[in-house]
Amino acid sequence: MLLPLPLLIFSEFVTCLAAHESSISGTNGIQGGDFTLRSAEGSLSLKDLRGSVVLIFFGYTSCPNVCPISLATISNVFSQMSPDELKRTKALFISLDPEKDNLEILKQYTDYFHPNIVGLTDDIKTLTKVAKQYGVKYKKTLSPDSALGYVISHSDDIIVIGLDGNPQKSFPHDTNTVPLLAQIKQLLVVN
Repeated sequence: MLLPLPLLIFSEFVTCLAAHESSISGTNGIQGGDFTLRSAEGSLSLKDLRGSVVLIFFGYTSCPNVCPISLATISNVFSQMSPDELKRTKALFISLDPEKDNLEILKQYTDYFHPNIVGLTDDIKTLTKVAKQYGVKYKKTLSPDSALGYVISHSDDIIVIGLDGNPQKSFPHDTNTVPLLAQIKQLLVVN
């Protein structure tokens, strides 16, 4: 039986989602705290962004769907903000694949979505520590079906950090932009 093109595309998307690195639930244990990681512009600490609302998302640039969906959501939220609000808002994309995601690749990847999204990486020990601070679970698994030969299953929440540097709330990667934008605007009004 031949499926109509829209239904075929949708079924392929659902299959891709199911085959993707089944997301691991795990941002309920957010402790938060400062960290320093490397970006293409140099070292960046969360404390450097105090006074700004910060969105944090952990992933990797070769992620086939969850990561680009999350970064597109963040980009969409940013496109609905005023220039003044954007000056006080930043997103951090923290790579869980430091072997592949070097600083140049991360910059190209995040710039594609929005200039206010900064790609960060470091050595695996440091990244594991930061992921644990933010309740993010991840696991690299060999996968012969993947072009890379592996997939990284990872928590997929967008974590919102308030002006004081503390975690405020997390949103699922497929969240509608409305509640995420409302949360950011609410935090920006506080100060």
